[in-house]
Amino acid sequence: MAVEPQLWIDGHAASAADLRRMAMINYGALTSFSYQANGVRGLDLHLQRLISSGQELFGQQLDKSRILKALCAALATVGEAWVRVTLTAPDLSMRTPEQAGDVVVGVWVSAPAHALADGQRLSAIPHQRELAHLKHLGTTGIIHARRKARMDGFDDALLVSSTGQILEGTVWNIGLICDDTVVWPMGDILDGVTRRLIESGLSEMGISQAYEAVSLRDLSRFEAAFLCNAATPAGSISAIDGYSFDAEHPMLARIRDAWTRQALQPL
Repeated sequence: MAVEPQLWIDGHAASAADLRRMAMINYGALTSFSYQANGVRGLDLHLQRLISSGQELFGQQLDKSRILKALCAALATVGEAWVRVTLTAPDLSMRTPEQAGDVVVGVWVSAPAHALADGQRLSAIPHQRELAHLKHLGTTGIIHARRKARMDGFDDALLVSSTGQILEGTVWNIGLICDDTVVWPMGDILDGVTRRLIESGLSEMGISQAYEAVSLRDLSRFEAAFLCNAATPAGSISAIDGYSFDAEHPMLARIRDAWTRQALQPL
């Protein structure tokens, strides 16, 4: 049965008034993931993300049980879905940002997300996300970067600093492969849940990992590259601007194995 998109607010189906309030300001935290077989990979990490973001953005310490209760209510009759959880403050406005009031937990439930196609062709675009360590609702910059890349004939944008340091994608982290080592570019970026799960899996498998500041000038060092987020755990990258990669490199399968060996955590 197809999942009809629906928004729940603190365990109740959202009203028209709820939707109007949420449409007025794009200030808030979010996390998103695939729900299947009554579980979520990295559920504990998604909850930690929301709780720490709520503290930073609103100065409020949310209880984990409250978020779980909201999730269970929204997913009670759903077998599998794409889930987006948000923290927003209905009383907060541009004129009175100090008046956050009570934070609400929004749960968007929709059909399972399709993975991005393998062989992504990327355009390197200078852009630094605001509050890059947070996954938040401010998306104008990344949508603009992705739009420019696609209008120029690419699949997506790779965000880089003004000096060409590789940061992250529009909605994903990037990893690079050199020999049998996975290199994670360092910088002011989101430490994604999927990236952290892959890191854990690679460690369990005894695969070498390195953390380095990587520039576009360094791309010739690498044989392959991949992007990762909850919908696309390890999608191959075939090119960044004029530099090509092996989109069928054998290490890519091992990276996917690192993800799948991370067990679903029951919800």
